[in-house]
Amino acid sequence: MRRITTLVPAALGLLALTLGATSCKSKQVELEDFQIYDNQITAFALSTDEATLKEAVSAIPFVIRNTATGAIYNTQALPYSSADYNVHLRLTKAASNATVEVILADGTTVAWKDATQTFKSSDLLKGIQLRITTAGSGTSTNTYTYKVTFKRYQQDPHAFAWSEASVTGLPAFSSSFSQVELSGNSGALYYVKADGTNAVSSFTTPTGAWTTSSLTGLGSGERLSSLLTYGGKLYATTSGSRLYEASALGTAFTAKTFPTTATPQTLLGGLSVDGKPTLALVGKTAAGATTFLGYNISAGTISTIGETPSTSFPTAGSTLSYELAGSSYDGAALYVSGGRTADGKASPNLWATTNGTAWLIVGGKAQAGVSAVSQSQAYVESQKRIYRFVSTASTLELYISDDRGATWQEARTVAFTGLTRTDFAGYPLVAFPSSDGETVYLLRGAKTAGESAKLFVGKFGGLKTVTE
Repeated sequence: MRRITTLVPAALGLLALTLGATSCKSKQVELEDFQIYDNQITAFALSTDEATLKEAVSAIPFVIRNTATGAIYNTQALPYSSADYNVHLRLTKAASNATVEVILADGTTVAWKDATQTFKSSDLLKGIQLRITTAGSGTSTNTYTYKVTFKRYQQDPHAFAWSEASVTGLPAFSSSFSQVELSGNSGALYYVKADGTNAVSSFTTPTGAWTTSSLTGLGSGERLSSLLTYGGKLYATTSGSRLYEASALGTAFTAKTFPTTATPQTLLGGLSVDGKPTLALVGKTAAGATTFLGYNISAGTISTIGETPSTSFPTAGSTLSYELAGSSYDGAALYVSGGRTADGKASPNLWATTNGTAWLIVGGKAQAGVSAVSQSQAYVESQKRIYRFVSTASTLELYISDDRGATWQEARTVAFTGLTRTDFAGYPLVAFPSSDGETVYLLRGAKTAGESAKLFVGKFGGLKTVTE
């Protein structure tokens, strides 16, 4: 479990704890209408039948400002497409008898006839004007103008340029466990070697030398199973069903007292429950039943034994967590993205809880993941994006989320430039971002003892947009 920055409600939009609600990307978005002046256009939206763009285009909201010269615009960029495609423009007039003309960037005027009309993206998305004419007193008429601009991606926002870095001391981690913890440009990879021993490999910059050290304080023969940085401390669970604590990026662990009524298996995240710092875990009761647990850090007690995880819940593998401060509810919500389910599938779902022991899936319906050897996520704060890398038995896959794990897009071919995807088949992976958000590092581990690891550096093409 890797934790990312605590978020405030404004940072996450409507992803607060209406857990049964669908993501904003799964429904058609209507208009926001600021009634400041003469309100002549009451609805404005785009759609397309192009399969790869359909969902993204229909999800873009438009703002209507009814000022003296009206303005209609989108703040969220339209998806990138290198090819021309048909765009369906839907608008609603305030007055049914008003006439509307669409003036394209080249000066061409198109009379508006229906509720929806179709344009080529190359014509429409370069900006248009809407001229609305209504009846005045007597034989006079009134004319209103709206300037419509479209914000869109200037280049493919999935684009990466990858290269292999020549680095000394890379850790040959196995598929058993591996997770990176970061502090600026520095970091440490905690992992289990192919021979079953635990280790940590530290770096001051990912493309510099890596230094491997042993971990102390863990029980003999116990292997790391999960890791979490929370409240300035590093917590770990092991194959011995024990909970440990160390300093941030530390190597010396101390066993935490854990009640005999349950045993810890996997760390999910940390959150404040009734004002008390709490670890959310998957564990087992004394009777052997798998369950959610809430562990009061200060008291060293189990605050709650919760429900049994559903089969679609990620009970293993590397995940990301973040805490969202409450707005319409008291306290905070913890969100968990990624991980693997008990049947070895890479989880594409986002889960949330307010108490650590009762979890609901954001969107209300579980999506099936692919069978995975390994899965790792890189959260890029400057982009508000998660990159989820999955190695399967045959290839490397990448999924991208622009809403912190609520919905995912399968990466296009341009995301793999410089990589041979089959070279990652069956390998353990660790992905993490640079501190400036311009680079994603992809570390490939070892299948067998004695095999060397490799580090790949992905330079992001950028989220450059243009507004016309």
